[in-house]
Amino acid sequence: MLEEVTFAIPTYNRNEYLKKLLDSIPTFLNATFVISDNGDYVLEETLQKHKSKTTVVSSKEVIGMYENWNKVINLVQTKWFFIPSDDDLYFEDGLIAVKEAIEKHPNGDIFIFGHHVIDENDKFLSKWMPTREEELLAPKGFELFKYGVNARFPSILFRTEHVRNMGGIDSSYSFTAGDSLLIQKCLINGNAVFVDKILGAYRTWPNNYTNQLIASKEWLQKIDRWQDEISIEIDKSNIKNLNLKRMKDEVYAQNLLNGIQVMRKNQKGFTSILKFIFSNRFPWKANLKTKLQILKLILR
Repeated sequence: MLEEVTFAIPTYNRNEYLKKLLDSIPTFLNATFVISDNGDYVLEETLQKHKSKTTVVSSKEVIGMYENWNKVINLVQTKWFFIPSDDDLYFEDGLIAVKEAIEKHPNGDIFIFGHHVIDENDKFLSKWMPTREEELLAPKGFELFKYGVNARFPSILFRTEHVRNMGGIDSSYSFTAGDSLLIQKCLINGNAVFVDKILGAYRTWPNNYTNQLIASKEWLQKIDRWQDEISIEIDKSNIKNLNLKRMKDEVYAQNLLNGIQVMRKNQKGFTSILKFIFSNRFPWKANLKTKLQILKLILR
């Protein structure tokens, strides 16, 4: 059914969650699995459900997150692949819809489905889904995600050749934006298919990298670098009527706003928030609504 699809899974010391992920994918799909075992932690019993269809490459040397993602992408030998994190989940009904989507849109380079967001205990937190099914020729898909990427990796099906042509994930980003940069490059340079079905669940943790680092100068510098690289990609395409400075400032402003929200949640006071803001640039060209939200949060 999904013989030309690989689930490419980078993992690091999460056997319990990795087993839940693998067990959430039905065997009748006949998909392939490749796992990059960062640190050599994967146990034999974790792989039982899809053992005959699974290749594991283990390394005792622990490498960076994005390096491990690129490593597993390079193991893919099928036409298509998903790249979930080792703690994500899939829904059977959603996966059945993948075959139909591929058959209906054979020229698609990136397929974007919906997802649930769950916590560490599988509790439902929120969801996102495209409003309708549609295929957008390059570079039209980017316009839906120009201010950020609402989709999450477990619910994005990539054409393998297309991702390799884009150069994979830029591992120099370390902790943010590298995945969004790849998705946006795929949208600018490829045909995008948006499918209004929930495919699986993206797991978030209370003390993840985002919450730890988003209220930092280093984070916002990465955001600016990401937007500068996307601007270069846009200049090479035939996208018209985009205000690149406004776009860059709006993405920056949304991240600044999220950083302030995390500081408020962590009981940081007015002085600490002002110090954070003044240590970074202010996104004057962002949308008025976003700037007012920042001001309101500062004065709250």
